[in-house]
Amino acid sequence: MVKIKKTIEEIKPYMVNNKNCEIKLDANESNYILDNFSLDMSNLKPNLYPDSDSTILRGNMANYYSCESRNIIVGNGSSELILTIINAFCEPNDNLMTFHPSFSMYEIYSKLTSTNHIKIDSADNYSFSYEKVIEYSEIYKPKIIIICNPNNPTGFYMEKNEIIEILDNVGESIIVLDEAYIDFGGDSTVDLINEYDNLIVMRTLSKAFGLAGMRIGCMISNENMIQDLWKLKLPYNLNSASQIIANKYFGNIDEITDNIKNIIKEREFLSREIKDLGMKVYPSKGNFIMVESKINNFSKKLEEKGILIRDFTNVIKNHYRITVGTKEENKKLLNAVKEILK
Repeated sequence: MVKIKKTIEEIKPYMVNNKNCEIKLDANESNYILDNFSLDMSNLKPNLYPDSDSTILRGNMANYYSCESRNIIVGNGSSELILTIINAFCEPNDNLMTFHPSFSMYEIYSKLTSTNHIKIDSADNYSFSYEKVIEYSEIYKPKIIIICNPNNPTGFYMEKNEIIEILDNVGESIIVLDEAYIDFGGDSTVDLINEYDNLIVMRTLSKAFGLAGMRIGCMISNENMIQDLWKLKLPYNLNSASQIIANKYFGNIDEITDNIKNIIKEREFLSREIKDLGMKVYPSKGNFIMVESKINNFSKKLEEKGILIRDFTNVIKNHYRITVGTKEENKKLLNAVKEILK
């Protein structure tokens, strides 16, 4: 039997929890469904290929992100596009630098592309230092630096002026800003794409827009960078149904904005309440919070009550990530935690 590459043999698959539950708070999805959303799919022609350039969608994204259509490539989720960027710039044994802990797929992408994964460890409070990024860059000369901001799973946010410090001092590396959660707090760096020729910003409709099931993301950069990366874009990479639904959602921006405000409000409520129950809660700018709980098998005990959260104890002892749900879901979660504590 022919074996797969050695680098891939070492990869642990990204396993998704598909267990049935009453309340799903484990995957940073939005639990807010648009009230004023109506969908006409009569224009869908499944026998024809989709618009390969996602022309209308890129126009809507350009308006929302305050850039031009020519600055955007749309993909089947931003994850697909991050892998595209690594394939575009990295030769085998080049260095790819990320924070730790951060989105686990970065390490898998590194192994898939035979790059060396350099991890910058966080401080004890899971914050990251821009000075350390600059210091490590001088040592390891990474081809690409990926900064998840706000960071998943910790919720830590690096201020925009600190990102600018990195951009000003690490000119030989491609800086990929993964802004999957930026709608929930902080300043985007999209307005800097024409100031720095090495900056690429990732955005997604999975979180704030609540379209995780449609798998829609994009990369935003200066025109020269986008022209180069377009060479690697797979044709017809975003299906017609996803494009139609996304374009409809861009017609409901006011409601999406209200949902974002509700999630932020519920995040602060949930953080206070869980802290009052004796757990450590880390500051978060995402649609989730990371908590430290000494309760044995905390996630298992919540699962028995029909509530799923993300168990990170194999990465960080006693730590769990909880997606911010609706007001009703958050109250049920808190009641379940109180019952467990009793």
